[in-house]
Amino acid sequence: MKPEAKFNRSRLRIRIMLGLMVSIQGALLIFLWNLQVVEGHTFQETIRHQSLRRIRHPGSRGRIYDRNDIAIADNRPSIDIALYLEELREPGPVSKTIDSIESLLDDVAEKIEIPRALTREEIEYHYHRKRILPLIAWKDLDDSALARWAERLPPRVGIDLATEPVRTYPYDDLMAQTLGYVGRGAEARSDEDKFDYASVQEMQGKAGLEKVFDEELRGEAGGELVRIDVSSFRYKQEYVKDSIPGQDVQLTIDAKIQRLCERILGEETGSIVVMNPQNGEVLALATQPRFDLQDMTPFIPTTVWNRLRQDPRKPLVNRPVSEQYPPGSIVKPMVCLAGLLTGKVDPDALINCEGVYYAAPGASPMHCHNRFGHGPLNMTQALERSCNVYMWKLAEEIGYSPVYDIFSAVGLGQKTGIEVDYEVPGILPTDEWKKKHYNDILRKGDVANIVIGQGFLNVTPIQMAQMVCTIANGGTLVHPTLLKGFRASEEEPFTLSEARKPGEDLHWDPEAVSIIQQGMRDVVMSPQGSARRAQVDGLVYAGKTGTAQFGSPGNRRYRSWMIAFAPYENPTIAAVVLIDAGQGSGIDASPRMKLLMQALFGRPNSG
Repeated sequence: MKPEAKFNRSRLRIRIMLGLMVSIQGALLIFLWNLQVVEGHTFQETIRHQSLRRIRHPGSRGRIYDRNDIAIADNRPSIDIALYLEELREPGPVSKTIDSIESLLDDVAEKIEIPRALTREEIEYHYHRKRILPLIAWKDLDDSALARWAERLPPRVGIDLATEPVRTYPYDDLMAQTLGYVGRGAEARSDEDKFDYASVQEMQGKAGLEKVFDEELRGEAGGELVRIDVSSFRYKQEYVKDSIPGQDVQLTIDAKIQRLCERILGEETGSIVVMNPQNGEVLALATQPRFDLQDMTPFIPTTVWNRLRQDPRKPLVNRPVSEQYPPGSIVKPMVCLAGLLTGKVDPDALINCEGVYYAAPGASPMHCHNRFGHGPLNMTQALERSCNVYMWKLAEEIGYSPVYDIFSAVGLGQKTGIEVDYEVPGILPTDEWKKKHYNDILRKGDVANIVIGQGFLNVTPIQMAQMVCTIANGGTLVHPTLLKGFRASEEEPFTLSEARKPGEDLHWDPEAVSIIQQGMRDVVMSPQGSARRAQVDGLVYAGKTGTAQFGSPGNRRYRSWMIAFAPYENPTIAAVVLIDAGQGSGIDASPRMKLLMQALFGRPNSG
């Protein structure tokens, strides 16, 4: 081959090689341009998401205090394990990421020796709906679990410990039904751009005062954006928003008196209410049975909830406000006062009790609790001995209208407005009420039952406390209240609530009220008084017992009541004791009222 031909062939090969090199270089440049320019934003965004962690700081819930600044609902830190799903994303389909997360959870569960609680469905829901927020995998780790976490799990991307405040109740079951409990609220939208309007669930009051004052107690969440590396080390804070704690609430409740009342109830199903008759402040609102509030936080286990709901004694019910009962004889002072205020009844006039009464000609006989009769009695004697016949004959003389008016004036048949949920109004019968429920009007027999606290009349213990307060203070209707005030922080004093209703002067004749008060004093202090078992050495006070029957003849039970105010001169305490299913007021209610008065006024045991 000629040298010239060889040279031309070699030059062609070089040109081909140069062309290939230029083509490859051009393709590489195009690829790099596409990678860095066209798709650069996508990769930068991915890197940004994988290195930027959103940490949410829930606003701590306000505390609840008694009147003496004793915290009865507080907060404590809960140490949780949180997953940051944005950092755990895998290339490819979402199912691959979910598989990886499940594998991670199984590994952690084995290391900390706590079974995995999150399901695949919950992980998928959070990934698609709330991926920007941490997913809590384990809540409220104890010291042993935390030690295993520290010992067995080295730092890794996408999982870390997180802290949030949870509710705690230092006195366990103290006023459990009144305080109530909290739970996860409905989803809300965050108003913070930095958190991309992610859905969040705040702790929310679900029952009791936690629910009533939820708006004041609930804090406002904050958060921070931090840069992290592959080992989850936080090396830069990009943004921070401080959380705002909720307001503290101060109650009128005295925790010591509350606990005293709960102990006095013992194991008996019932209620005790203690109020200040001068301003309506509720010092104790006790009910039995109760439940342990610690069992309701940080969440309510299904087994606990089912047990409480299925308990026939209804421990979830706040009996002083949410249950209504026939009051028995404790309404007799109001019946007598109704008679006095009409001007038709002479308190000194004697009415003879033969032990039996007929509401109408041909009607069945109605018996006094003393079947042989009390004989002639004036008004204070009739109250002292709780004579039914006296009340029947008095009502026959004045009619039902004055009785209805005075019952209504002291709040029967209507809610008191106390700051609780599920208060019931009771029943104050009228012709319209009976026509609606029984297609009839009130008959004389109905009225005869009502004036001794039986029949259709139903009341709540808090209504009876309001009633006895009105008698004790001489005729001012005070409204029961549990709220004393609010404060924004521990450094500030509590500010008295402006929502409190002022007392209403009922314009009762002072002399008439004095006669009723004297009769109630004799109920306790007289040797013949129906509440003589409630006497306390050195203490003069007034009261009234009441017993309402229920149940079948072979299984007769009694609602056992006692109302009282003390001391007799310048009373500072009004109290109601109710035993739901007892043997009678003299056996169940009076001895408990005695224990209460002894404790409140520091008297030695008597009798």
